[in-house]
Amino acid sequence: MATLKQIASNLEKSFSKWEFDKAIKLSENESQTRDYLIEPFFNILGYNKMEHYSHEFSLKLSKGSVKKIDMVITLNRKTPIMLVECKKATTNLTKNHFNQLLLYFENHKDSKVGILTNGIVYEFYSIKWNDNKELNNRPFLVFNLKNFTRADLEDIAIFHIQNFEVSKIIGAAEEKYFLDDFNNALTQTLHPAGDDFIKLIFQNMGGKRITDKLQKRIGNLINSFSIQNSLEKIRALEGKQSVSGIYTSSEELEAFQIIKTMLVLNTKLKSHSDRINFRDYKGQFKIIVDEMPSKEICNLTLANNTKKLSINNITYELKNVSTVELSKYRKKLIDSASLLIE
Repeated sequence: MATLKQIASNLEKSFSKWEFDKAIKLSENESQTRDYLIEPFFNILGYNKMEHYSHEFSLKLSKGSVKKIDMVITLNRKTPIMLVECKKATTNLTKNHFNQLLLYFENHKDSKVGILTNGIVYEFYSIKWNDNKELNNRPFLVFNLKNFTRADLEDIAIFHIQNFEVSKIIGAAEEKYFLDDFNNALTQTLHPAGDDFIKLIFQNMGGKRITDKLQKRIGNLINSFSIQNSLEKIRALEGKQSVSGIYTSSEELEAFQIIKTMLVLNTKLKSHSDRINFRDYKGQFKIIVDEMPSKEICNLTLANNTKKLSINNITYELKNVSTVELSKYRKKLIDSASLLIE
């Protein structure tokens, strides 16, 4: 099986040879978009019409009516595993278009991935991490043929026929959705603060019986300023740095939390969470195993104008420190950590 890096390299060559602008001009309606843009896109990913995909797949709805799905991807002529909702190239993809895809998924539970596309932008959807019967309303991957990087090519490489494994795709989607939901939930827990959260703070303050007045008083204190103050204290506790002059920034800690969460969501690494930590040096921030600098999973350089991630001596430029950006290197990070954790 070819590596994602090898597939990405081949994809880059194939896309460079494709007369993409000409194909866009020919795509004046939905059918032409499918023929000149969408079908060639899947051909580049290694699929062919005779074996792997078909148009206008008939789907029976619960009320007895029949709907035609624009395109379905199958493996070895078996049950469709990916449902594709196609729009013409000039159409901006909207929530209403997603709802069409959702309708198909609800009536075809055997499918694992839903794809919404106008031939230029491809939005990939999968099931929710906490409900395998419902399609998430957020794409776990977006690929834009007009604007993509080498990292984007490695992301899309998991859909190449040479590397296609349903479990890997669902796993990647689950991790992306889980991290997003965690970040959103943490924000919602902190603002506005709920009663249970306020009561927990009150208990940790040594309080015995909370009143409405005390609850309101504590609630008013939970804001961006107090959270920032707590963050500074957490930074000091987590830093554990003995070398004077080293300051662990909030951006470095955020990167560590994102990467560690990404790693421990992997079944192989989950039980080794306490072995993954970091070591901060001047100009470099390393994520390591067993407090041993020699067991380096990765290292980051995060300055005002420089954001880089290095894994196994290969350096990648980062646009920013975020779940979306760091998730592009999820597989490389997991592979690196797996080699260090026995």
